Amino acid sequence: MSLIRSYQRAIFKRLGLGLPGEQTPSCLHPGLVWEATRAPTGSSAAHPAGTVADRERIAGLVRGQAAGGLMPALEHVEAGSQSCPDWCLRGIEELLTDVQRLTGADEAEFGAPDMKEATGHLEAARDTLRRVWPEAALETDLLIRVIVYVRAGPFRSGTLRQTFGAVYLGTESVESTAAAFEALLHETGHHALYLRNSFETFVTNGDALVTHSLRPEPRPVAGAVHAAHVLARMTYGLARWAAVEETAPPEIFERRDNALQRLQRTIAALKPVAEWTDRGRLYFEDLLKWEQELTDARDG
Repeated sequence: MSLIRSYQRAIFKRLGLGLPGEQTPSCLHPGLVWEATRAPTGSSAAHPAGTVADRERIAGLVRGQAAGGLMPALEHVEAGSQSCPDWCLRGIEELLTDVQRLTGADEAEFGAPDMKEATGHLEAARDTLRRVWPEAALETDLLIRVIVYVRAGPFRSGTLRQTFGAVYLGTESVESTAAAFEALLHETGHHALYLRNSFETFVTNGDALVTHSLRPEPRPVAGAVHAAHVLARMTYGLARWAAVEETAPPEIFERRDNALQRLQRTIAALKPVAEWTDRGRLYFEDLLKWEQELTDARDG
């Protein structure tokens, strides 16, 4: 929560604004983060983002931010709908371009999402997370403000740093509560690491390329660190569900084992390549211990 508060100050400062009172929400709206990302360096309170339209849009976001209370309700947005704001459209465009580049998906696989089933699975997953890993559920509530539903062929889920606070969710991949549970852990993990890395650096060669198990092509070391981070969370969360509830669906065991195998491969890829800062080395040592504990628990 301390990091979130510091991040809020940085975003509002970039927009030339002060925090709106003592009751500032715990999570930032991705629209504000987007505006801060595109605001010119050195913005001032009198002219935070250039045009009158920019200032009015930002003022509306700030009012909405303050009106949401300390823990605003999660927003659900349908990609391509009339209610889909500019920050959302730009984020979707970037993600879908990446999906087409990596998978060669045909444009026919893209279109209006069916939110009903996906929303049901997501809410059930949030309830499950509160029961089996309440600390992770609180972290999700603190970091995630908006779920954007998209239909994009093989696309599963995604997070963009410039729309921090939003999770983009592929409706065709959320076929069960377990799938939604895994996606929540995955994307909250990206948010948590983005937040930490806003204040401390873990690797000095983040742009160097490495091949790991989540991507068909080489990816920067910084991205592989993110992959290891979220895979550890996914493995642990699924293991918690299996341990806490006897009625947990059988598919979570397969998902847990799959996540652990990918975690092991990603860590193996990072070991000879990543150049860690002192803080980063401590982080990686903790990650290695966690991976070993997860492996022992599975094999025990």
